[in-house]
Amino acid sequence: MKPRKIILIAADLVLLVVCILQGIFSAKDNVRTFKFSETPDEIIIEKSDGNIRLVKEDEQWFINDEKYEATLANVDNMIEYSNYIRAIERVGKLTNEAVAAKYEFDEMNAIKVTVNAGGKTLRTYTLGKDCSTGVQCYATVDGSNDIYIIDHDYRFVFDKTVDQLRSKVVYTVDPVEISSVSVKPADGEQWAISRTGSADDLQWNVSGAEITLDTEKASDWFNGFATLTVSKWHGKSDDIGGEPYISVNIGTTGKSISIQTFIVPADPEVEGSSPVYYGKCSSSPYYFEISSYNMTNFQKTPEDLQR
Repeated sequence: MKPRKIILIAADLVLLVVCILQGIFSAKDNVRTFKFSETPDEIIIEKSDGNIRLVKEDEQWFINDEKYEATLANVDNMIEYSNYIRAIERVGKLTNEAVAAKYEFDEMNAIKVTVNAGGKTLRTYTLGKDCSTGVQCYATVDGSNDIYIIDHDYRFVFDKTVDQLRSKVVYTVDPVEISSVSVKPADGEQWAISRTGSADDLQWNVSGAEITLDTEKASDWFNGFATLTVSKWHGKSDDIGGEPYISVNIGTTGKSISIQTFIVPADPEVEGSSPVYYGKCSSSPYYFEISSYNMTNFQKTPEDLQR
């Protein structure tokens, strides 16, 4: 190969490397990050279908004035997303209604987030529409009119209803603290199983039924009552109108938990119709729906637990 051709190829390669490096450094220059170091104790979400206020008390987060318990995983995501915002590109300024409509910063679509700690505002930002990627969206940050593309699915994290953010756990106890479970079907006789003694020397007792108890099955049954989760919350009054179904009383160390369940039978004239189960627990003032899967523990009979 001729020397002149070698020199031209080398020059082209050098130019290519320079262009690549310029692109890399230019991209880095366009990226902005917004961070804070404090620990939030309040998150306010303002959107067209209703505002949500999350407040931290001790180690638990609560929703709105009703003080529904929030699911901690949802709140942790909100804090993580608010604490580190990575703006990868500035695309314009929010200067008029036309721009607001283009990026969906209008009142019907925008989501405004405010994060506070000890009465101090740590961050405010407003979310516009998602980008075409689905994992980025348009946003303005800390009162600026600059519109950025920010990384991650912010709208998915913050566009939630109260019911979606609310914890679905009615109560939780340590399984070893359960000492007795009594069951009273609406159309049957009450029966109960109890246990006393230490873990190494448990004494089991059955009342209201003539069975030879399988203690392993009974232990698993007790464990099934250690946590009650619901599929949907309702209000403080019965707005479903079902029939009394099964009552359960759970004896634990220091307290008793009572649960009354109800059933709305399946409609025989509707194909694929299934019963709706719901209940009321002494641990909560609210009614709630129970999935058919979670109802199986309530529906056990003494015969299901016999050896």
